[in-house]
Amino acid sequence: MAKTRLIRLLQAAAVIVVALLAVGLYRAKSDAARAETRVRALNLEIAEREARLRELRSEIATLESPGRIEQLAEERLGLVVGQESAALPQSAIDDHLPEAGAAP
Repeated sequence: MAKTRLIRLLQAAAVIVVALLAVGLYRAKSDAARAETRVRALNLEIAEREARLRELRSEIATLESPGRIEQLAEERLGLVVGQESAALPQSAIDDHLPEAGAAP
């Protein structure tokens, strides 16, 4: 009789261990699924930010292009590239610059 009782206790313990393992496996799979979803979201955010960075770099390249700078110098300062008369004396530079705080 003691042997039968011991077998029943071991069977009950085995059922409990199997149930705990099943719950643990379910939690691990759900945690992995949440982590995978988060990784996908972060990868999407990285791709979006890299695309925006490429746009900004392209805009910087356009704004810094020599042709644009020459055009602005001609429009705003009346200077033409290649003219020796384009060099202003130090005293005349302030007259050609916009007022501080004024819109470009």
